Amino acid sequence: MAHIPDGFLSATVSVTTLVAAGAVTAYTARRSQQELDERAAPTLGLATAAVFAAQAVNFPVAAGTSGHLLGGVLVAVLFGPWAGYLVMTSVLIVQALIFADGGLTALGANVLNIAGIGAVIGYGIYASLITLAGGGPRRRGLAAAVAAYIATVLTGIAAGIELGWSEVAPMRLSVGAMASVHALMGLAEGAITGLAVWTLARKRPDLLHPSQAGAPAGPGRRVILAGLGSLAVLAGIFSLIASSMPDSLERVAIDLGFADAGTEWEGALFPEYRAWLPGFVGKLIAFVFSMALLFSGAAAMFRALGLARSAKES
Repeated sequence: MAHIPDGFLSATVSVTTLVAAGAVTAYTARRSQQELDERAAPTLGLATAAVFAAQAVNFPVAAGTSGHLLGGVLVAVLFGPWAGYLVMTSVLIVQALIFADGGLTALGANVLNIAGIGAVIGYGIYASLITLAGGGPRRRGLAAAVAAYIATVLTGIAAGIELGWSEVAPMRLSVGAMASVHALMGLAEGAITGLAVWTLARKRPDLLHPSQAGAPAGPGRRVILAGLGSLAVLAGIFSLIASSMPDSLERVAIDLGFADAGTEWEGALFPEYRAWLPGFVGKLIAFVFSMALLFSGAAAMFRALGLARSAKES
């Protein structure tokens, strides 16, 4: 996708995007605190693990290029843009620290591109379309599909701008190449997101934000937990046989001649998504560990936000 590694961004771009991402993250944390309570913590923890697992499934996009789902719009439609942003940010942090997937110096850019555009701007597009066209199941599904497609393309464009700003490639080439590849990947992102939202809007509209009010009760919460848990398990299995072709940014870097500038953080625990053992077993250990880490860490974060809200209201 558009996980920018270390070495691709200039110091100016790295610092600017990191400061901007920090400000946006602080704002979204405050907004999430106003909407959620501690009952949402397990569901959002599992959502975070499910997004990680879904992003690990690379599929062929074009000749010699692979891509993976983002999931930002879908998570935002379920839990709201602020919680969705924090879910996506949690995934990006673990990917960078544990797997060296996305650079530490590029973390701010990756958060703005994938979490900011995917969850916040993507949800804004979805909500605007619902306001204009109405909120029936088909229209909600179509709005989610369009929003997911546009958000995917915008993510690629943002990464292309950052690469051009860093002067690793001419701006027009980096933006054009990233936009064209993400326009193809957006078709799958939009189709899956639209189908999921259409199905929920028909069967369980109470599970869609804002009607669920942060933490669905009773059967609704069990439906989300079961669905997210199944997605995490299936995505984890399929990730073991995912495409090994270069992803969109890697392909653009190769084609434009700046691939050698990229570096990986040597302190990552499981670089290349593999643990200490070779083959299938090593990859399985890495995924089980990371999904458990994401579930527990995200659940603790959202629980803390919910408890802080309760403390303010009491």
